[in-house]
Amino acid sequence: MSYGLQGVYETTSSTSTSKDMEYHQYLRHDGPSRTYSNDSHSSSISNGGHHRLDEIEDEQLEQEEGEEEQQQQQIDDDYEEIAPDRPRLLMWGLTKSGKTSIIKLIFEKMTAGETLQLPETKTIQIHELSCGIHVRFQIRDVPGPKTTSLLDFDAYSSECTTIVFILDATEDCSDAINLLVSSMQWMHSNGHNVRFEVLIHKIDGVHEPDRLDRHSHIQQQVTVMLHECSIEEPLINFYMTSIYDHSIHEAFSKIVQNQIRQLRALENMLDLVTASTQLDKIFVCDIYNKIFLASDTKPVESQISELCCDVVDVYTDISSIYGTSKSPVLDSMSCCTVELSIGLVLYLKNINPTTALICILKKEPRINEALMDVNLNILKKNIQKLFLPNTKRLARR
Repeated sequence: MSYGLQGVYETTSSTSTSKDMEYHQYLRHDGPSRTYSNDSHSSSISNGGHHRLDEIEDEQLEQEEGEEEQQQQQIDDDYEEIAPDRPRLLMWGLTKSGKTSIIKLIFEKMTAGETLQLPETKTIQIHELSCGIHVRFQIRDVPGPKTTSLLDFDAYSSECTTIVFILDATEDCSDAINLLVSSMQWMHSNGHNVRFEVLIHKIDGVHEPDRLDRHSHIQQQVTVMLHECSIEEPLINFYMTSIYDHSIHEAFSKIVQNQIRQLRALENMLDLVTASTQLDKIFVCDIYNKIFLASDTKPVESQISELCCDVVDVYTDISSIYGTSKSPVLDSMSCCTVELSIGLVLYLKNINPTTALICILKKEPRINEALMDVNLNILKKNIQKLFLPNTKRLARR
């Protein structure tokens, strides 16, 4: 699936830009330096012109915010009509494996230490969640069995599109593996071709040299048992996760991406922008949940995505200090530039009040910043066009 990104400009051979066109100035220090900007403007004008420019920019900002609110309302109205079509995820696994803790940590901003005090889940908890303003889905948090029993599994898994299976890596995995295989066998025998996302969780409780061996052993054992059940080429992925580092956000980002129908088109758009603007990597990130909705198709190390999450934390912290309680964290002028001592620059720019683009580029040679901002603005508009026609079409259905 391809999606034409109209209006993207190619980077010219000249990397110099005029002083009037530079949006950010990098602070020069021996160590890493950072520049944060939110609604920043040039001050090299007279007082009268400054006030007039502020009035014009305030009017433009109010107009853009009004358009974003209208767009948000249109999306909300469309999604109300297509509620049966939104993805449904089931959190499944043995009791006390960490299902509720994951939801609370990612989507309710609970700290890792606070999740340790959560009581055992006794009833079904249904969460209507969103990432950005375009991606909506439902998560069912259900009581986990103490053994490999599939009692009530048919009711729990009804109409689910994905099953997120949580496996406690610190315990004996035999019962958990048997429950996983039994669940997949039940879904397969009943004609439900759903995806299983297996989180080998609490991996922080396993000695670091043994983690890869534990992962390989579990994956191999599951594969053998599924082959014995005549389940060939199952839709299943494995992740090693912990609530004490970024691994749980990275794994859940991939799970959410598998729910997005427009993912391939979105990736194609991001590939076009990275190629035309000489960016090393670009992410689309929900700033509240730190979930990456998409990225270009270049491979990336997990440390880089963790740095991007750190940039989001820094930006939201600064915004909470200098912003107002009534304004969103991101607005049409929001941006953040972080220069690292390793020679990389991280650049954050808003898409809408809850979603941002995070670009990674090399400090030297400098690219044309004005050209990068133009292309990112074009990308922002095309992302909105990519999702809005789909919601309207589904609403008509």
